[in-house]
Amino acid sequence: MGASAYLERYPVMHSRDRELARDRMSTVFGAHGFDARGSEFGLESNYARLGSIGLAFCSYAGEVSVSFPEADFVRQFFSIAGSASIRTAKASQPIGAWSALIPDECGLRVDFTGGYRQLMVRIDASALERMLKSLLGDASDRKLIFSGDTLDQARMPFVRQDIFQLADELERFGPDYSPLVMAEMERSLLLRFLLAHRHNFTDQLHRQPAGADRGIVHMVEAFIEANWDKPIDPETLARVANVSVRTLFREFALAGRGSPAQFAKHIRLRRAAEILRQADEQASVTGVALRCGFHNLGRFAADYARLIGELPSETLKRARKRW
Repeated sequence: MGASAYLERYPVMHSRDRELARDRMSTVFGAHGFDARGSEFGLESNYARLGSIGLAFCSYAGEVSVSFPEADFVRQFFSIAGSASIRTAKASQPIGAWSALIPDECGLRVDFTGGYRQLMVRIDASALERMLKSLLGDASDRKLIFSGDTLDQARMPFVRQDIFQLADELERFGPDYSPLVMAEMERSLLLRFLLAHRHNFTDQLHRQPAGADRGIVHMVEAFIEANWDKPIDPETLARVANVSVRTLFREFALAGRGSPAQFAKHIRLRRAAEILRQADEQASVTGVALRCGFHNLGRFAADYARLIGELPSETLKRARKRW
């Protein structure tokens, strides 16, 4: 278990005690079966819970089998090193760069070899269904049902990339992560999952949405400007405009505005520039970036320079000359 881990800010256990491992796998991850085979054993596990998403890192020093019952969330495994396989009532298959999606109504057993390391994500099924129906403007009581093993191979690398980026950023920023950024990352990941995994709404999700009055773009932009310092989700914006989320995104694209999130970033960068121009002697670029919802300081500086025409440090330097 000497290789570098993920999510070390969120430890569950790091031990060679089999009984402790069995207890933590049960109480934290809901496992109802745990079998560690052979003389060598060690388990390192970390787990972060973020609203509707749970993200876990696990590293196994010996062979282990873990069983899980049905749950109210979907699961997916992403290998880092080593080999493992999943067994459900329907099939048994190895875990490659990613596993099949395990639906919420499906129990499973996972067999890990010694040296296996992974990230595992679980997402509340109800959150996925709410986002999907909001996107579609669907008020029916039809339940979202995933096919499980039917994946969009072109989209899955981006899902994996988002999972590992989320783990990296949580490790860097931990519980101090901006709620604005975290909410947007969660929504992005939920949408990635809905697009990358086949389900009973897939055809409807990929159909062209209906058009709408372009006035909704101005209405939503005004709302974003008035609430720039708060987390704003697409569902709220769609309610403001009285259209579906898909129609809202389409109208932003047709109007040449990109997306509501891009417009919100533009507004927050403008606000950051205003704050820096009026900064006092205690101000810092990092503090202003965090206040405006930016945690990746390199990306903030690049986006700021592209929009404002100078680096944020240069804006602050000019403001300090007036003191």
